[in-house]
This record gives sequence, C-alpha cells and structure tokens, in this order.
Amino acid sequence: MFFTLQSQNSNYANSVPFVGHKKGEAVDQAAESICYNSDKMTAHDTAGFTIAFAHMNFQDNPDWEKAFDNAQNGDLNITSYPEYDFGDYNVKAPAQGAVYVVTPEVGYVVSDINRPQRAQITFVDSKKGATQPVYFRALAKKVAHSSCKKDVQNIGKKVKVSVQKKNNRQSPDKNTKSGTEDTSKLSWNDSKEEKLSDFMSDFGDKMDQDYDEYTGDEQLKTRAGEEYPDIFKDGKMKLVDDSDKDADEGESIDIGWDPELKKKYDYQVVSIFNYNDDDAEQHITYLFCVHDNQPIVLVDQTTNGNYIAVKETANKDVKSSFADIINGDDTDDD
Repeated sequence: MFFTLQSQNSNYANSVPFVGHKKGEAVDQAAESICYNSDKMTAHDTAGFTIAFAHMNFQDNPDWEKAFDNAQNGDLNITSYPEYDFGDYNVKAPAQGAVYVVTPEVGYVVSDINRPQRAQITFVDSKKGATQPVYFRALAKKVAHSSCKKDVQNIGKKVKVSVQKKNNRQSPDKNTKSGTEDTSKLSWNDSKEEKLSDFMSDFGDKMDQDYDEYTGDEQLKTRAGEEYPDIFKDGKMKLVDDSDKDADEGESIDIGWDPELKKKYDYQVVSIFNYNDDDAEQHITYLFCVHDNQPIVLVDQTTNGNYIAVKETANKDVKSSFADIINGDDTDDD
C-alpha cells in the first residue's frame, strides 16, 4: 500500500487503526449476506462498503455525512483519478490503484482496483490529511456487523462512479503540502542508515534497551534464535494483527533484505535493529521496510512456533522517524 500526505494531522491519521486480515480468509456470513463476493467486486460495490464505513467512523465530519445522505438518495457522483488535490494535500494513487473523489473535500484511495478484495483503503480529508490504511476485507466485515449493513446494497446500486484518466491538480504552490513521495525518490543509503542508527541509539537509551544494528558483516541473532537477514530466505514470515492469536493465523508475506531497493519483494527491508532481553527468548526486532513504495516498520517479538510473526509497530516515534529519514535528502554525506 502507498502512503499519502507527509503533513497530516496525527489525530486523524490514527483515528482508523490499521486492520489486517488473514491470508485466504473467507469473508464471514454476515458480509456474504449483503452480497459481498470477493471474486466479483465492482467499483460500485467497493463504494457501498467504503462510504458506509466512513459514515460509521467519521460522524463528526459533515462532508462524509452529506456524502452518505446523497448516496442513499442516489445523488452522489464519485470520480476516480490517478492523482488529485484535496485542498492543500496532493494524493497520488499507487500503480494499480485509484483516488476516488467523493466530494472536493473528502475521498478514498483503493490500492488495487483490479483486486479490491486484497486492497487497502485510505481515507482522505482536505483539512486533516489521511488515515492509516484499512484492509478492505476487514472493512467489509466491520460494516457487515454494524447497523449500516442495510445501506451497503442501496448505496452500491445508486451511486454513480466515473473514471478520469487525467490528473486533477491545482496550480503549483510553494506552500502546498505535498502528500505523495514519488516512488523514484524513495532510496536508502549510508547517510540515512547513519541517521537511523543515531535515532535508534537515542531511542534505546530512552527505552532502556540496547539495540544492535545489522551491518552486513555477521548475522543479527535474536534471543529466540532467529538470524537476520538469512531468516527471510526460509519464507516463514507472517503478518499478524492484534486479533490473531498466533503467527499461524497471519498472512504470509514476501519479504527480503534489499537496502538498495532494487529487488521485487513486497516488503523490502533496508535496515534491521535488534534488542535481546535478559529473559529467555525475549527480543524486539525492528525491520525497517518499504512496502508498496512507502515506509513501514515491522516488529518481531516471536519467541517460538513454526512461523515468525511480524506486525506494524505501534510506536509513533519509530514510525515517524523512519518516514522522515527515508523521505529526506537523498544526498549521501561523506
């Protein structure tokens, strides 16, 4: 999934938590009962679920409330663009995705319009920025278990969705808060690694944790016996969320060591830091990655089992610092 808007409002960005789904997870009966079919989703179906979800989660936003009312009445026209300016925020869709403009003030981005059942949805507000992405499968299930489930089909049938292949951009403005980092500008180098190392040293002091950095010389070994980055070759990494009881319930991910960002892993790991606790098998391993052209930090605290469970870190300092560093100046200081 991509990430839009570097200059976002932190409260809004965290108002919708990141929601995961299990690999191959079937949509439950409640979702199926309102005609969710993961193999035949249309843009209208996606709009029905997405607008209902926004109505549930952004009740203090009059633009979303008006959009919900208009959708029910058949008066809502949604247009998709590859790129769009919501006020001062520029939002650019990923290669397989689209920006859906619900009103000039609010909209959403689907990361993969060809496979919406596997996509992530990011909600955008011209005043507050972007939310964290939500997996569509999880979004659909939440709507299906709410009072809004009765509205999904009605909205999907009445909403009008059109496509514009050209960008809708405002005139360039030096004061505009650009929300999208061009994919080609994302890079990693020694200078950025050094900045991250300095941050992790300070972070470790703050947390009373001594972090070791993978430098390319020797494997970074965790208290649980994992050896990074060789562990990636085993294909046993699974992405989990708080609803998963163990790694077996997670989604297998394609992840690998790629500090030059030249390989085709879904999760390209550019840096690794590990803290081994004094207790047996206890460790905290941060994997600093690029996923769908945007920075993400995964954390591994697995102690046993057949798989390595990783999830997106909840630590705001770690996430924001890595994003600032990787999106910063590409100059490699000597």
